Amino acid sequence: MTSGTRGSRRRVAWGGQGQPEDPRSRIVEAAIRTLATHGLEHTSLTVIAREAQVSRQTVYKYFSTKEEIVEIALERAVTDAGDRLVALARTAGSAEEFVVELCLSVVREFTANPAISPMITVLEQPAARRRLLDPEALALARGYLEPVLGYRPDLTGDLEEMTETFLRFVISLMTFEGPSGRSDDSMRDYLAKVLVPAMGLHRHPPGD
Repeated sequence: MTSGTRGSRRRVAWGGQGQPEDPRSRIVEAAIRTLATHGLEHTSLTVIAREAQVSRQTVYKYFSTKEEIVEIALERAVTDAGDRLVALARTAGSAEEFVVELCLSVVREFTANPAISPMITVLEQPAARRRLLDPEALALARGYLEPVLGYRPDLTGDLEEMTETFLRFVISLMTFEGPSGRSDDSMRDYLAKVLVPAMGLHRHPPGD
C-alpha cells in the first residue's frame, strides 16, 4: 500500500452516500464494484468507465492504466475492510484474543471478499510482498495493532516488531496453502499456539 500513516490514509472526498461528484472518486468506486462483480480478469477500463458513467477519455484524464486504478481501488477497499475488522476485534477480552480475531478476520476477508481477493494474486509477487513490509506499510499496519496496547501497555516498545511479525504471518496465510483452509475454531487454536507466542504475547505483563 502507498499510504504513510493511519491518520493520513487516502480517502475519497465523499461520504459514501450516492455517487461522489468528483470523477476520480467515481472511477475508483466503480472499480471496486467492478472487481467485486466481475473479478480482476474481467475488469477492464471500458467496464469501469461504464460503471462510473464516464467516458474512457475521462478515465485516462485521471489514470494512466487499468493497473493504476486497480491498485488504488484495492487500497481503498482494504482500508475500509481494515477499519471494520479492527472494530470487530476490539470486542476481544485480551490482547491475545484481539490478535487472533484480527488475523482470522483479515485472512477470511481477503479470501472471501471479491472486491479485495485480487490482492492475494498481487501478494504472490515477491516485490508486492516486500512493499507490504516497507516503512510506510508498517506504519499503516501499526495503527491497526495499537489496540493491543490497551490490554498490554507494557508492550509499547515492542509494537513495531509485533506489527512486522503479524504482517509476515498474514501474508504467509493468504499466499500459501495450509492453515487458512481450516475451520474458524481450528484456525483460532492454531493462531493461539503459533502467532501469539511469535508476537511475544505469551509473556505475562510485569507485576502478574
